[in-house]
Amino acid sequence: MANDDRPDPRSSRYDVVIVGAGLAGCATARALARADLHRRRRILVVDRYPDVHPRFSGELIHPRGAQILDDLGLFAALHRAGGVEVAGFAVFENADATFVDLSYANVPDERPRGLSIHHKDLVRTLRAELRQDPVELLEGWAVTELRREGDRITGVVLQGKDQNHGRREIHADLVVGADGKSSTVRKLAGISDEGRQTIGFTAGVELLDASLPRPGYAHVFLGAWGPILAYPIAREPDGRVRTRVTFDLPRVLPAKGDALKQYILRAYVPFVPAPLSAEIAAAVLAHRGPLHMAPTVNLPAPSAAMPGLALVGDAAGCSHPITASGMTMGLRDAETLGLQARRRADAPASEPWLDAESVRRYRVEHDRYVPTRQALADAIYEAFRGGEDGSRAIRRALFDYWGSGESARIRWMALLSCSERRPHVFLAEYLKTARHALGTSLVPQHATMYPVGDRVRRAAGAARLATHKLGLVAQVMWAQVRPDWLTRIESR
Repeated sequence: MANDDRPDPRSSRYDVVIVGAGLAGCATARALARADLHRRRRILVVDRYPDVHPRFSGELIHPRGAQILDDLGLFAALHRAGGVEVAGFAVFENADATFVDLSYANVPDERPRGLSIHHKDLVRTLRAELRQDPVELLEGWAVTELRREGDRITGVVLQGKDQNHGRREIHADLVVGADGKSSTVRKLAGISDEGRQTIGFTAGVELLDASLPRPGYAHVFLGAWGPILAYPIAREPDGRVRTRVTFDLPRVLPAKGDALKQYILRAYVPFVPAPLSAEIAAAVLAHRGPLHMAPTVNLPAPSAAMPGLALVGDAAGCSHPITASGMTMGLRDAETLGLQARRRADAPASEPWLDAESVRRYRVEHDRYVPTRQALADAIYEAFRGGEDGSRAIRRALFDYWGSGESARIRWMALLSCSERRPHVFLAEYLKTARHALGTSLVPQHATMYPVGDRVRRAAGAARLATHKLGLVAQVMWAQVRPDWLTRIESR
C-alpha cells in the first residue's frame, strides 16, 4: 500500500499499530499481513524517521532468523539488495592463534547459512516490501502518548515531523512496540527497565575487499580490552564485498575524536592478524570525522506484554551483541505474533484480532527463549573480555573445550545461533567449561606458566562465576516452566 504521511482522521481505527519500522517492526507487519487470511484487518506501521536511523545497528542474522525471513518472503529481496550469506564464526583467542571454526552447517535441523546485510539496505528493503502489502506505512511521525481506557492501551497519539503535520490520534486493539532498546512505547506504558545498563560503546568502520582469514565467515578477535568483530555486510554490484569491523569499547571512553582513533590503533588493531590488521588501521585513519558509534546496552527482559500492548525485538530486552542474536530474536517475536494472529484468522471482525489470550500466549513463548539468550550473551561476553582472573580461566577453558571435539563445538554453536534455547543445555555446557577451568588452573602441568597464587585466583574466580551462573540459569528455567495460570494473573 502506498506510503502516506497524512493519515485520514476519519479512518484512524486499526486492528494493530506497530511502532518502529526496523527489522522487528517490518517483519511483524509482514507476519500479521500474511496471517490475515480474509483481508479484513487494518495494520499501521509508524516510524519517527523518514529514512533509516542514522546510528548503525544490527546487521548479522543467524540461520534461524534467515529461515523466518524466507518463510515471510523477505529473504530473497534482502539477498538481492546486497545481503551476504554467512557460514559461521571464526574465533581467535589472539592474533597468533589458530582460529576455532564454529560452522552453522554442523547444527542439526537448521539451514547452513545466516545472512548479513548493511543496516541501511536492510531497513530500506523491508520498507519497500511493506509497501506491497495490505499495510499502511507512516514515516516521519513520532509517538508522544499512549491512549488508555482503564488499564488497557487503546491506541497512540502521533506528532508529525514538522508544523504542517500536526497531532493525530490512532485507535488500535493492539499496539506493538518495535522501537528498539530505548523504546518510547515501553517508557510511555510505564514498563520498568530496571537493570538497564549502558555497559560500553561499539565503534565501527567499513572495509572493501578485506583480507578475512576465513572468507564468508564472521570473525571474533580477542585479547584487547573488548572483542573485535569483522563480518561481511554487503556485496557490491561489481562483486566486491564490504566488511564491517567493530570495536567493543569501555563505558568511560579513554579518548574522543582523533585521539580515540589513535587509541584503537594502539590497543585493538595489534590483536588482529596480518594483513587484515593493516587494512583496519588504514580504514580507521582514513575515516573522516568521528567513528560510527552506538551504545552497548544490557536490558534484562522486562514484561513483554500488558493489556493492549506487546513489545518485540530489542524493546522487549537486549544484551551484549557478542552473540549477534538480537535480530534473530526480533524475528522470532514477529513469527510468534504472526502465529497467534493466524490462530485468530476466523475470529469475527467485531472482535479484537489479537485478543488478550493471544497476547498472553505471545508473552509465554517470548519468555521461554529470550532469557536463555540473555544469559548466554552475558556469559560469552564475560569470558571473551577476560576482565578478571576467573573470566580469563573460563575463556582459556572454553577454547580447550571447543578443541576437544566437533560435538562440543556443535553444542555451543546451537546455543550461539539461537537454535538451542533450553536453559539446562546452556547450564550443562557452561558448567563443563567451568569445571575444566577449575582443573586446568590447578593441575601441575600449568605450574611453569602461572605461579601458584595466580592459579588459585583463577580457580577461585572461575568457581565464583559458575556459582553466579547457577542462580542466573535458575531464573531462566523458572521462565520456561512458569505455569500458565501465573502468567494470566500477571497480565491482568
